[in-house]
Amino acid sequence: MTVSHIQPIAALPREVVERIAAGEVIERPASVVRELIENALDAGATSVRVELREGGLGLIRVTDDGWGIPAEALELACQPHTTSKIAALADLDAIGSLGFRGEALASVCAVAEVEITSATDESGLAATITLAEGHVTAQGHTARSRGVTVTARALFAASPARLALLRGPRTETAQAFAVVRAYALIHPAVRFTFVADGALVFSTPGTMLAEAAQAIYGATIARTLLTIEDRPIGEGARLSGAIASRATHFANREHVTLAVNGRPVTNRALLSGLESGYRPLLRKGRHPLAVVALQVPAGALDATVHPMKATVLLRREREISAALREAIHETLGQAPLSVGQTIHDGASVYMARPVQLTLPKGRARWPGLRRTAPGTSADATDEAPEKTLPDLTPLAQFGNALILAQSPQDSLYLVDQHRAHERILYERLMQQRAALTDKTPEGAESATGQALLEPLLIELTSSQAAILAPRLPELRALGLDCQPFGGSAFLIRAVPHLTGASASPASFAEALAQEAAEEGDDWLGAVCVSLACRCAIRRGEELSLAQQRELLADLRGVSASSVCPHGSPLLLRYTQSALAHAFEW
Repeated sequence: MTVSHIQPIAALPREVVERIAAGEVIERPASVVRELIENALDAGATSVRVELREGGLGLIRVTDDGWGIPAEALELACQPHTTSKIAALADLDAIGSLGFRGEALASVCAVAEVEITSATDESGLAATITLAEGHVTAQGHTARSRGVTVTARALFAASPARLALLRGPRTETAQAFAVVRAYALIHPAVRFTFVADGALVFSTPGTMLAEAAQAIYGATIARTLLTIEDRPIGEGARLSGAIASRATHFANREHVTLAVNGRPVTNRALLSGLESGYRPLLRKGRHPLAVVALQVPAGALDATVHPMKATVLLRREREISAALREAIHETLGQAPLSVGQTIHDGASVYMARPVQLTLPKGRARWPGLRRTAPGTSADATDEAPEKTLPDLTPLAQFGNALILAQSPQDSLYLVDQHRAHERILYERLMQQRAALTDKTPEGAESATGQALLEPLLIELTSSQAAILAPRLPELRALGLDCQPFGGSAFLIRAVPHLTGASASPASFAEALAQEAAEEGDDWLGAVCVSLACRCAIRRGEELSLAQQRELLADLRGVSASSVCPHGSPLLLRYTQSALAHAFEW
């Protein structure tokens, strides 16, 4: 048996270490764009311009009007692990900047030819430095106003393996566009300009989130944005942002932007909370346009777990995730679709036409979203979506399925009576479920159910019985009294009592128990949806005017008054001007 020769352990040469480190930070041209944008924002920039050629492989140039880098510090700033943002180990527990690793410029310089021009005042004199493969090749002076311009050319020219893994120029430009778009939406008070191969892609005005979204997505989509009101979520954390109404949805999550302390991030708990907030309100496979900004104290997160800072760990993830779910669900669920709204089924990945805006100065960073003037788009509605359901007056019942109602603003509403009642019953059940949050299943109190005339014996499979058995205390808390009866058999004695329910309890008791025995993380929520659906008023059922009035009043009190628990619309709104347009008044 031969033993292969083992090389002795030795320290790696500096250039190898730098190339490995650069590979961790700089994955593609978009990575360079991200690092340079973060440096600009940390330097107090109010304007950031990003230019690309050939997808960034030919040229990447990021220009800002920040504080600048002193001339004597330019060479040092391009060395590995040099930064002005932390100085000691304790600083890692209180990071308040976007960058802190001290690898951004060094990593870019290791994989590209880099020229940096910097001015720290308005004298008009700037220092320049040029580097190739991390080594200084030229230094000098030139003219420019305060700020920094970093130009990177021939990216990965000395790394053919990495270069071969990149996609075509259009794909790389789209990746860079997604980065610039995210920062432009997260930091709407900063003017962002993105230019690709000499063509202006978009330019934001540096005022409000609504205007930034309009510059990027266009006026029609921006008009559907609903404000996620700034809200405290405990221990110094705050949540704010915006989400497009259900009229705007996409086939992927590309247009969902989640930020923590000003940086786009990935966090499994936050993504789960965000998706669980909108999932019941959109069709399966559809995703919204959303910008969610979470601010937490610096000591409440760990930003050092990912080389590119794309992932963070948070304290109180479950509480923050629950608050995010509630905020998304509340905001999205309260806005009814208006007849005439364009349903957007996707948008161009990049190269959207820039929108020129004339806007007042001095707007706040995360203000309420402004309504756009009527008539700005031929296929858009004339009014922003209402965020709460008004006090509706029933007029008539159509086909024993829809309630025709009028709002004080003279809008006409069509309300699906089954889905509306389904939503009302579902939220009543969810209120009972919320009471269990701080209790263990064993300690939860049982709700008073509706007793069956005769107990119902059901037989399940052994696997279903194993799933159902530990869930029985939570079901009893909802009013479903289901008890083991030996082997895989169970005896149902009572079902949840819902005021106004139209179904016979015995008709769904067995199905309810079987659904409770299905696999799933949110099995109890699924049971509540099924129960509400089975007990709700049916289409074809005649309602008196008093019953219609009661149903509409109850609907006004729910948190998501525009969709049923399955995510289907339960009402449509015809605005007065939409009717005038349709009738050519």
